[in-house]
Amino acid sequence: MKHLKCVSSDEAVPVDGQPTKPCSDCPLARTALPGWLGDGTVDEWIQMLHGETHIDCHTMIGPQCAGAAIYRANVCKTPRDRRLLRLRPDTATVFATPLEFKEHHTKGPK
Repeated sequence: MKHLKCVSSDEAVPVDGQPTKPCSDCPLARTALPGWLGDGTVDEWIQMLHGETHIDCHTMIGPQCAGAAIYRANVCKTPRDRRLLRLRPDTATVFATPLEFKEHHTKGPK
């Protein structure tokens, strides 16, 4: 499968099942393009991630954002809402702190 970047929510495709790894374009993945955050700012993302916000995958219709669930596990955030996706920590693939996320998305392109 081709690795896609810069997929907008308008281009999302329906899928069956819930992925357990970040999508090809996840802003929480260490491979994310700096600044690729959709309509939200870095600070708005951090607020959603450390809160109880339901975050859908922006490239797939149906699943929740696996990157957000992994990030929450990385920062020891267990959502109280049992409907929110929970996955195991993975600091090699997904940012491990809000500072890492912020620094990555506020630097210029490579």
